[in-house]
Formats: sequence, structure tokens, C-alpha cells
Amino acid sequence: MEHPPKSQRFPWRLFWLLFVIGILGALAIIPIAIDLFGSVVPTAQAPPIPLPLLILIGVVQNLAMLAVMVFVGLKLGQKLDLGAPLLEGWLAGNSVTNQWRASLRTSLKEGLITGIGLGVVLLIVLLGLVPLLPNLPFVTVAKLAVWKRLLACLYGGLYEEILARLFLLTLIAWLANKALRKQNARLSPAAFWISNLVVAILFGLGHLPSASLVMPITPLVVAVALSLNGIAAVAFGVLYRKRGLEAAMIAHFTADFVIYVVGPAFLGT
Repeated sequence: MEHPPKSQRFPWRLFWLLFVIGILGALAIIPIAIDLFGSVVPTAQAPPIPLPLLILIGVVQNLAMLAVMVFVGLKLGQKLDLGAPLLEGWLAGNSVTNQWRASLRTSLKEGLITGIGLGVVLLIVLLGLVPLLPNLPFVTVAKLAVWKRLLACLYGGLYEEILARLFLLTLIAWLANKALRKQNARLSPAAFWISNLVVAILFGLGHLPSASLVMPITPLVVAVALSLNGIAAVAFGVLYRKRGLEAAMIAHFTADFVIYVVGPAFLGT
């Protein structure tokens, strides 16, 4: 995507918009998390401080972490021509222009095509793995209400993209770009692919803690998490660089929708 020339002034309105989007994405996972992991809470050791205070501390910490992620992603993204060009253009009043509308159509099309393609391929693989791994999170989630699964897709499409693409990929790309080039320059292909692959590995590993609550972590489970999530993360990263954060969000949400909302119909349970 040909991003509009960026001012060096920090885009505070875009920051607050993405901050709110991140909060909504994080809240969307709560219903399904309660169902999946609620049984773990009663067996946990009582905290040394009152539970309401513990919850308050956790909320404040997570809001602070989200604010840092959005700020760093946008700040470093200005240097590398990475970010959320559609939302930035919309906030600037460019939504009435033909160029902005054409960019929106292109991002929607590429995001949907990528998401549907990934979702179908990964769903076929997951269905093939069910006999070997009957306790896959995919199988566990399939038993829950459709609206909860739909909200979980929003978590992936919104919050995880802010974390993985806007923050992590941008940060690692900036560090790699600095290491590969002495002068401040546009993002090099090598720096992008280093960061994209590193984030893909981290993205795959990041799914193991939640999986461990519903199934034992074996070498096969690790391989599945790294390969399937890694493939998806690489594709989302390419979209992020090419079209912006919005296209990656659309693709991630669509892939999750195919797997977690449509996919359970093929389990035959």
C-alpha cells in the first residue's frame, strides 16, 4: 500500500483509537476464557492480598502494557512506514477521497482472501489432527456457544494484531534495521523478514500456555503450535507491511472465524 506521507508529529488520535480497540479486543476473550479456564481458579492458592485489589492491579498493569505497545508501535512505525494507514486517513478526514476508498477496498479484499485461504487450510489440518490430539483447543472451543467463539475471533483480530504486528514486529524490525544499516533508513527486506519470522515463532509459542490448560504439551503439540500459528503469523506480517494493520486484522479475524465459528460444524459432534 502506498502510505500517505507521515508527519513526524505523534498521531495521538490514532493512539487513543487503537488503545480503545485493544481494550475491546481484550474484553472479547473473557467469556470464552471463563468457560475454558474457570475450573482452574478454585484450585489456585488464595492470593496474599484481597482479590478486588489484585484484580485492580492486574487491570492497571494490562492497560499500561497496552498503552506502551500502541505507543511504541506507532512511534517506530513512523520511521519504517508501518502502521494503520486506513484508520489514520479516516481520522484525518480522507475517507471522502477516491484514493482512501480504493485502499479500503483493496485491504478488505486481500484481508478476506488471505483469511479465508488460511482458515480453510488450517481447518483441514486441524480436522486431520483431531484423532491424534483429541483435546486440541479447537475441539474444546467447538463445544462452546457460537457468540463466545465469535468474540474470541475479535480478540485474535484486534488485540493479538496490536501485540504481534503493531508492537512486536515493528519493534524487532526497527532493531534489525538498525543492526543491518548504520544510517536511519526505510525498512529493508532483510530486516522485515527477520522480524516477521521471529514474531511468527513467538506467536506460535505464545499459544502453548493456554493449550497447556486443556491438554499435555508434547513435542507434537509444540510442532503443531509453531507450524500452524507460524504460517498464519507470516501471512499476517506480509499484509501488515504491504497494506497496513487493518488488513492484518481483517485476515486474522476471518481465519479465526473460519476455524472457530464455521469449523466445528465439520467435527461431527
